[in-house]
Amino acid sequence: MPVTKISGVKIEAMTACVPANIADNMVVGGGIFSEHELKNVLKATGIEKRRVCKNDDTTALDLSLKAAENIFENTELKREDIGAVVFVTFTPDNQMPNNATLVQRQLGLGNFIPAFDINLACSGYVYGLWISSLMAYNMNKKVLFLDGEKQSHLTSKKDKSTALLMGDAGSATIISPDKNDNEWFFSFETYGEDREALYIPAGGARSPLKKEDLDYVEDEDGSSRRNIDIKMNGMDVFRFVIQKVSSNIKSTMENVGIEESEIDFFAFHQANEYMLKQISKRNKIPFSKVPISIDRYGNSSSTTVPVTICSEKKKEITEKNNRVLLSGFGGGLSIGTGIIDIDEIYCGGILEYEE
Repeated sequence: MPVTKISGVKIEAMTACVPANIADNMVVGGGIFSEHELKNVLKATGIEKRRVCKNDDTTALDLSLKAAENIFENTELKREDIGAVVFVTFTPDNQMPNNATLVQRQLGLGNFIPAFDINLACSGYVYGLWISSLMAYNMNKKVLFLDGEKQSHLTSKKDKSTALLMGDAGSATIISPDKNDNEWFFSFETYGEDREALYIPAGGARSPLKKEDLDYVEDEDGSSRRNIDIKMNGMDVFRFVIQKVSSNIKSTMENVGIEESEIDFFAFHQANEYMLKQISKRNKIPFSKVPISIDRYGNSSSTTVPVTICSEKKKEITEKNNRVLLSGFGGGLSIGTGIIDIDEIYCGGILEYEE
């Protein structure tokens, strides 16, 4: 398995933002599961509460902008120092133009910068960090990397496979060129043949939106969803995570020549808690080194990685150097794994977005 590496860059700051609105899964789940089923689902997923936008006009852009503004307000970083904007999302404000151009305008950044979106789901934070790092090194400029999703408007509250999983969140990370010689490592895998295990059937150019796509259709398990909602085959995704993702993490560490004991913590995409336990078990990773945030914030796709770091490891990353293994996996189906350093950065923690 190929592993790419880069040096001469660092993370300078990181902040995450979630809606203030809390969805209680005991309440939401009561409408679609029996009491016994609901207890089993909550035990397996580990998701007791989620953060979801209350208003239709609140977006991933709003959440991510608040995170970015927090960094500029609390550090010596200047807006004119930003040489590029990268935004990872599959829920942009508009189909065209992209979110990154809106960030450039709303933050008052310079005109002579590249600004673009990357359409990725669960693996997106690792992809975005990799691309932003390459840009920071090549351009010798700071890169503002945002990652955010608003999945709540694409999730059916009557869908047993997704209704109690999905959350909303945004984040901002500053990647800067640096004279350090720390090497970062990245690996990626793609399984497009399995893409329909997790996808949105309608609304794209291949299947333009029709009136009937807004109608709820009942599934075999009693779930109901629209064609514009996220559709997930839970068993297919589970097999992918247990087999492919576990193997990717193991292979990445072996190829880099790093042991579990050399990693300070493992920031995994918060798919569900049972999956994370299985990944850890298969790779002989002590679960105490796997921070968990899904119980309070839900699965916000790729944004779960910065949400987890900012909520669970704020003290560590602001006080000392940490060798961290990041891994995002899901929609595509795709995997992105990185081994990086996070060394005494500014971290704004988790902000709440009031609607």
